Order: sequence, then C-alpha cells, then structure tokens
Amino acid sequence: MRDLRFFLFPVIASLCLSCAAPVPRQPEAALERLWHSHSASHSSLTRWSLRGRLAVRTESQGGQASISWQRDPDRQTIRLNGPLGRGVVRVTQDESGAHLTDASGNTGDAADATELLLRFTGWELPMASLDWWVRGLPVPDVAMWRELNDEGRLARLRQQGWEVEFSHYAPIDSSLVLPDRIVLRHDPGSRSTTLEVRLVIDRWEGLK
Repeated sequence: MRDLRFFLFPVIASLCLSCAAPVPRQPEAALERLWHSHSASHSSLTRWSLRGRLAVRTESQGGQASISWQRDPDRQTIRLNGPLGRGVVRVTQDESGAHLTDASGNTGDAADATELLLRFTGWELPMASLDWWVRGLPVPDVAMWRELNDEGRLARLRQQGWEVEFSHYAPIDSSLVLPDRIVLRHDPGSRSTTLEVRLVIDRWEGLK
C-alpha cells in the first residue's frame, strides 16, 4: 500500500496543478504602460548583431539558410549561408545603396537589401521592416494593428502587408528582452501566393 501511495502522489499532484486557476491577465492600461516602457528602451538600439536560422516557404517551394546580421548606425551586413544551394550570399547596405556578392563571385547593386535578395535568391525578405521587427517593435509612423502578450510586449503585429507573430522572447540582460522566435506571413490579400518566413535567433551580441 505504501508503494502504491508513492506512485499515486505525483499523479495526484499533477492533476491538482492542472486544475489550478490561471493567472489573470493584467489590465490593458497596465500592459500599455509596460509596452511604452519596452518600446522606449528598445527603439534606442542602433547597433547590434544576431545569428540565427531562416526558413522560407511558399505554396510551391521552400528553403533554409543560416543568417548573420550585423547592424551599425550607418551600415549593415547580412550573410545568408545556404539559400537555394548558392553557398554564402553577402549583402552590405549603407546610405548609398546595397551591394551583393555570392559564393560564385556574382555581384549586384540595388537601392536596398530587400530588392537584391529577391533578385538573387527569390526570397522576399522585408529587411527594412525586419530591422524593427527583430527588436520587437513596429516600424514607426506606419499604420499597424498590434496585440500585446501578458508581459506588455508584441505578440502579433500587422503592418505593411505582413502579419508578424512573436512566439518567444529571451532576456538579453537586466534591461533588454528581445524576440528569438518570429514568424512572418504575407497578407494573403496582397499577393497571389502565400509566403511564410520563420526566423530563429540563436544569439544576440553587441547591443548598444
């Protein structure tokens, strides 16, 4: 009998925990205060680098790549390793425009990184918007709809024809909490095919 009680105890404890009342969501006014504090501290970040993984999928095809993205106030460098079997694709962008080189020595220039990556890889990656979204922020001064999570951070965002889901955040230090799981879906009403981009950020560095 004693052995039976030993095995039943964790089962009963688990059932009791599952029946516990959920923690009530904070009032919307409190979440808004948390959001304003979060957005104020994170929008001042102008220098950072990240490493992670990308998966891009349409109705007919998909692909994956590792990504390294270094951003400075007046310059950014994006490296993709693996899109469509092309090896390393490197894009730099500054105030004069964007320049791309790939593993085969092909080069190209365009007004921005989004245009170059689309031309060379077929991947439509909204890099100018992602510059804000990877920090858990909407693009400023652009129409949007947003939903906050229980910590007053973005849970979902609709902006510029994209729906962005922030499925997980990671603490970076005592004052910064940044997304490390982001899913982007192009608004089905704005294009003929569905496009989904999944970004997993493995590491943040050099945040200032």
